[in-house]
Parts: sequence; structure tokens; C-alpha cells
Amino acid sequence: NNDPVGGGDNDANGYIDDLNGWDVGDDDNNPNPTTSAYDHGTHVAGISSARSNNSTGVASIGFSCKLMCVKATSTPVSITNGYDGIVYAAANGANVINMSWGGPTYTTTGQNVCNYAWSQNCVLIAAAGNDNVSSQFYPAAFNNVISVAATQSGDAKASFSNYEAWIDVSAPGNNIYSTTVGATYGNKSGTSMASPMVAGLAGLMWSLNPGMAKADLINCLLSTATNINAANPGYIGQLGSGRINAAAAMSCVSATLSNPPVA
Repeated sequence: NNDPVGGGDNDANGYIDDLNGWDVGDDDNNPNPTTSAYDHGTHVAGISSARSNNSTGVASIGFSCKLMCVKATSTPVSITNGYDGIVYAAANGANVINMSWGGPTYTTTGQNVCNYAWSQNCVLIAAAGNDNVSSQFYPAAFNNVISVAATQSGDAKASFSNYEAWIDVSAPGNNIYSTTVGATYGNKSGTSMASPMVAGLAGLMWSLNPGMAKADLINCLLSTATNINAANPGYIGQLGSGRINAAAAMSCVSATLSNPPVA
């Protein structure tokens, strides 16, 4: 973003001084948590891309991929402006959009927003929901969105995670340690934690091959997942392609590079 604070709308994107992102919930240029109660997004962000190799706190799967900060709510108890957040991120060049929120209701508007982000070359990744049910949860179940279920230690489905054939992939989501408000750290559980694990991996994959086609990246992400059927005999075919495997996914991306041989 090229809009320094105090400089007006230099980049003509319709948002004044959004150098650090945007708060679509309160419609201002401060996406930071206003109180420690707003720690859900901070925890999610740390899972995706907390700075790594700095001997501090946690090391994220995204290994310091750049974060676009979008505060998508005006209250800490629910997400009030999630789809506005998607529009802002897509319009301003986000490569991967994580959506650790949602509900059980399908809306045409929600699908249209996801379609718009997809058309802007965004990979959309969303939490599958925490009600231990098979019914669809949105935006995760929309077309053009990767839906993420949560696993626990040993690759078993987390007790709370939703499941069914509409799930695309699974990732760890139980007792995940990450960043919280005020330079602190703590554990949280939920598909909200599993989703940014996948989003961080997608960012890491694109960092290895920035020119990789979106469909190819998603194919590498899903096709390299580890089969977890043995740990989930009651959920065969209901946890997507398996639990993400970062090393295998990166090997898949590496194979798409056409670097000349090193003498």
C-alpha cells in the first residue's frame, strides 16, 4: 500500500491513510485491536505469519509473509463486516485471504463477494465452523473458497470441528499457541486457528513461486495433504484431502520452477 498517513488518498483506492490496513467495521485507518477483547484476529494473524527466526514468541507457518491487516468488526463478540473486509483485501492486492468467521446461512451477496475476490486472483481460505455438525458453514462452503476443518494431536478430527464432503482440507486447530493483544501469547482452539494455518502455507508457497497460477497452487496444497483416514475411521471422506503437509506442498511448488541448473 502506498498511502502514507497524513498524505490523503495518495494511491486513489478510496481509503485515506490506509498505510497499515483498514478497519471496515468502524470505517477508519486503524486496524489495531481497540481493547484486549479483540484478540481473535491477533491470534489468527500470528498463526498465519508471525515473524519467524527472531527468538521471540512463536514461529509461524507463513515465515514472515507480509500481512494486510483488516479489522472486519465493530464488536469483539461477532464479525459484523466480514464481506466488506474481503472486498477491501481483494481490491488492494491481497494474494491470500483468510476468513476465520462465518455462519450457517447462504447468501447470494456472500457468494458474489467471494467470486469477486476470486476474480482478483485471490486464494480464499475459510474456517469450517465449530459446531461438530455436517451442515454447511459460510463463507467456507461457498464456491471458490477452500474450507478448512480442524485436527488435534495425532491427526484426529478436533471434537468441535464441522465435517462432511464439502470440506476441502484439514489443519491443526486445537490448543494452538499464538500472538494475543499487547505483546502477549496464548492458546486458542477452533477452525479459526486451522484456517490461518492453511492461509500461511498458501502464502509461503506463493513466496517460493510468485508467478504460480492460482489453480496450480491450490492443487499443490490439496494434493500433498497427508491422509488421515486411519485416525478418523468415522469421518472417511469428510475431512477433505487430509491434513496439510507444508514440506510436501513446498516440494510440489518447487517442481514448478524452471530455474537453470547451477554450475
